[in-house]
Amino acid sequence: MKILIVDEIGFIRQSLNQKLGRHQFETVSAESGEEALLILKADFSIDAVLTSLFLPTMNALDLYKAAAKIERFNDEGVIPPLNFYLMVTKEHGTSSPKMKQLTREALALGFKDLLVKPIDTDLLVTKLRNSATVESEQVSTGQSVEATTLADDNTEIEHNSGPLRTKNRIDQLKEMQNSLHALKKEMCESIDSLLNEVSRNSNQ
Repeated sequence: MKILIVDEIGFIRQSLNQKLGRHQFETVSAESGEEALLILKADFSIDAVLTSLFLPTMNALDLYKAAAKIERFNDEGVIPPLNFYLMVTKEHGTSSPKMKQLTREALALGFKDLLVKPIDTDLLVTKLRNSATVESEQVSTGQSVEATTLADDNTEIEHNSGPLRTKNRIDQLKEMQNSLHALKKEMCESIDSLLNEVSRNSNQ
């Protein structure tokens, strides 16, 4: 895997480069969000971004949103979205309500996970490798799942028409809406649980 490390403090970048390098990860680093975006636009081989919450001219949420607009592709087609990991200090995640809210927003936005500085290298390596394994499994099964879904959709279109098809479509949308509400509730509970765990660890 290739990891982009984004932090304005040179010592942190150097330390993470060395630690991840010992575990056979390839790394590249940036000290600002702008520099990180330039790297992401030029290097599509990057698999994950490890970024500090606060950067010189933008925060991690702004970086995430800007990076999501970059079209990443290779000879095989579109590359899956990057995994973003948020690095915070204990103070960011636990003491200030504003910082805690930003952390919550980042996780709700789509950040893969939260890591507290100083970073536990073994924990980070485990999270990175686990995410790579999951993505590999999704890629290997994604085509058949998509094909099955398309086949089901086509069958429904062939067998349903007029008012019946409209009713089925409405039922599907209602079911999807209920699923999204449930997912949102579960996500909020998971974020609260994660922040509470960070708070407990910082007080030990």
